[in-house]
Amino acid sequence: MNIIDTHTHSSFSFDGENTPREMADRAAELGLSALTFTDHIDVNDYYGSNYKESELMPIAAVEIPKLKDEYSDRLKIGFGAEIGQYLHNPALARQLIKEFDLDYVIGSTHNVRAHNDFFYMDFHEENPEELLRLYFGEMLEIAESADTDVLGHLTYPLRYITGRDRIAVDMSRYTELIQEIFKAAANRGIGLEINTGGLRKQGYDKADPDIEYVRLFRECGGEIVTIGSDAHRTGDIAANFKQGAEIAKSAGFKQIAYFEKRKPIFVDLL
Repeated sequence: MNIIDTHTHSSFSFDGENTPREMADRAAELGLSALTFTDHIDVNDYYGSNYKESELMPIAAVEIPKLKDEYSDRLKIGFGAEIGQYLHNPALARQLIKEFDLDYVIGSTHNVRAHNDFFYMDFHEENPEELLRLYFGEMLEIAESADTDVLGHLTYPLRYITGRDRIAVDMSRYTELIQEIFKAAANRGIGLEINTGGLRKQGYDKADPDIEYVRLFRECGGEIVTIGSDAHRTGDIAANFKQGAEIAKSAGFKQIAYFEKRKPIFVDLL
């Protein structure tokens, strides 16, 4: 199997544990074909953040490209970013994407307008159905207008609603909205990420998104899928990739992609 991890966080993310070099060494040791760093750029609070993203990312933009040449004989390294909350400051998102000359952009939403990150919310005290409606509404806007290459961990809120807080949700009420997201993404040549991080969330144990939505994406005309571990440490690089690949194949995809200079490079799923 071609092992290509397109969603990883290094110490240039506030929650990343290992340096890019440590991540690259581990990826090479595991025999990966390609590794893309996608450290956080949360444009809703990029400059005011306690996470110091505005300090870390300019350093990453110097250091990670250096590793590309150093590791070129054993590992393809990409310099990307996970753009969080793109819609909350689209002008800044576009500016930083251009400024850092990114290979790859993941469009993710961790919190909807006027709300906290889903990670920090107690859904026993919230309205999960309304929050999911708002969430998928924002993901539709991203699919329709954002400068992004893929939609990141589409079912992210479910990690905490159904996984951690064990609240059942009737997802069928969002099917038409998710179809709209996928059609808009397919029309603009935007891909869908199969994020295997959810498989490591105790109580959730699913990819983000799982097979039913990956299959629906293909039915809606989607042609690009990536697989990302969402690793924040070396021990999770390429974790659960066999399951991610099986989801892609079961949905009818014969290839997965990584990106160079914002262009998809396809490799066969063997």
